[in-house]
Amino acid sequence: MASNFQTRNRIPRHHFRRNGISRPVVILLILLIGGGAFGAYSQLVGGSNEPAFNPILAEVIQGEFVSKVLDQGEVESSENVELRCEVKARNGQTTVLKTTLEGSRVKEGDFLVQLDATSFEKELETQNVSVATAQTRLIQAETVLETAKATELEYIQGVFVEALQTIENEIYDAESQIVTAEQELEQSSAVYEHSEKLHSKGFITNRQLSADKFAVEKANIAIKKASNLLSLAKSKKRVLIEVTKKKELTQLKAGIRAAEVDLDSQQKSLAVELKKIKEIQEMIALCTIVVPKGVAGQVVFAKESSGRGNEWVLEEGATVRQNQVLIRLPDQNKMQVKALINEQNITQIERGMPATIQVDALDGTQLKGVVIKVNQYAESKGWFGSNVRKYAVFIRIANPPETLKPGMNASVSIQSRFEKDVLQVPLQTVYSVQKKSFCLVKNGDQFETREIEIDGNNSKMILVRSGLNKGDQLVMNPGLHKERMDLPEVQADPRIELSEGEMLASDDAKGTGGLTPVSGRSAAAGGGGRPSGSGRRSGGGGGRSGGGGSSGMVTGMMSKYDTNKDDVIDATEMASLEERSKGFISRADADKDGQVTKAEMTKMASNMSSQWGGGGGRPGGGGGGRGAGGGRGRPNAAPATSDQNDGGTP
Repeated sequence: MASNFQTRNRIPRHHFRRNGISRPVVILLILLIGGGAFGAYSQLVGGSNEPAFNPILAEVIQGEFVSKVLDQGEVESSENVELRCEVKARNGQTTVLKTTLEGSRVKEGDFLVQLDATSFEKELETQNVSVATAQTRLIQAETVLETAKATELEYIQGVFVEALQTIENEIYDAESQIVTAEQELEQSSAVYEHSEKLHSKGFITNRQLSADKFAVEKANIAIKKASNLLSLAKSKKRVLIEVTKKKELTQLKAGIRAAEVDLDSQQKSLAVELKKIKEIQEMIALCTIVVPKGVAGQVVFAKESSGRGNEWVLEEGATVRQNQVLIRLPDQNKMQVKALINEQNITQIERGMPATIQVDALDGTQLKGVVIKVNQYAESKGWFGSNVRKYAVFIRIANPPETLKPGMNASVSIQSRFEKDVLQVPLQTVYSVQKKSFCLVKNGDQFETREIEIDGNNSKMILVRSGLNKGDQLVMNPGLHKERMDLPEVQADPRIELSEGEMLASDDAKGTGGLTPVSGRSAAAGGGGRPSGSGRRSGGGGGRSGGGGSSGMVTGMMSKYDTNKDDVIDATEMASLEERSKGFISRADADKDGQVTKAEMTKMASNMSSQWGGGGGRPGGGGGGRGAGGGRGRPNAAPATSDQNDGGTP
């Protein structure tokens, strides 16, 4: 536009001649007016001193557009037979005594790892004694039960029958005595009557009469005595049947039940002891790890990182815990690459996207693959990890060569986008102002500014949806020639308006008292947040680690670890933490009561802040930010760089 303006406002030299103005007159006027007018005259009659505009141009092309995501990864098998430590060591760990060679080919039954079984062998000796004791007690309980059952049978078939028959004999004797006494009474009575007749006639004496009378009385006494014996015997029989038998059987059955309970207890005790001895024997057997049935492959030792830079490797003398992976036997025909993709690129990757893989150890051999899985959650960044979060992406390798080994480093290139026939321009030809993109297009001898619609880039070329045509010539780095471009005015960032309801703090934010609406300038200017218009890492008070950084850290940690929201990280919540987090938080337990309150956390954070420099930030003091100036942008559909204030050049 500026070039057009200058062309339209030049005055040709023949213009003066047509209007009757001669060159000498003009020179005289210049001398009179002074040197200041000489420049104007020279522009009028001699043309502009501006150098010719001859920029570097690039052409709009039409063809295939490919966008890729590049990153590093590690080769692994998608199907591994994992051999774990199944030994339940009493102290939680077992020592490795011997291992096979890593990388060796193994088959079913081959030796892999020997763990220390000494403690189990000693425990087995002690347990054998416990089993013998339990067996002895079981035999005794069985004897007691059999004796109790025999005693019951003995009473029913022997003691009771004998007692019953004895009583029945007594009944028979009493009845017999009654009959005998009655007969004697009858005879004595007859004799006594006859003696009375004889005594009245004086044939017998009084003494003889008294003797016959006494015989009658004796017979009556014998009858009464026999009757009493009969009644007593019948009573004894009734008590024996109705009372004594029931009592004896109840006691005998109780003894049997008690013996049965004791026998059951001894059987269970023996079973427990036998189970323990079996478990010990199993643990001894599990200390020798061999290749499972139907499995073969190449040995790969398991490795673990603690997050603090320490790495555990399977070797002789190493300690292992239960369920820890010791060896993997990968399937060589099902190999994949696990790549960790930066968070700014992870949204571009989807399952099913094609990829190429280059393995460093294979001299740059290029393999083909396909994305089979994209993790939804970021990987743990570790104790010393950076702030850039990474997500695991798994790429299956098609037709993996036999020389490919698990653990090899690989470079992956994932084709995140493919357009067959689209317009493209170099990234350097686009200039962005806020959310709009522009190009400086050559139109004949002139240059015009065009607004374009773009739809992504691949770090080299930009895909153009509208605003350009195939073959258009574009100025490279148009930001260097902004005076020739017709650009819109930069609009100030709009104010963020929130309703009163949106400004209220959540009920879950205990102790904050809620937020209050702020009018006028941003509350961030006072040091509570990020200033409006500044970047993510802008300086000034109140950034990520400045100003109120310690209180923010406490609030964040309490929100994360205080699951029941009572402002106390109790022993249960502490036990569920990772070891490094548990160690860090436990340092705040000033009163050593096994739980950490928010006040204790705040005190520890304040002490740490003072030790780091007193500025609320990281070591070195100063404000809480990471520098001043503009923020750190992230790639999007627009060009990679954009000036938010007065325009910028990609």
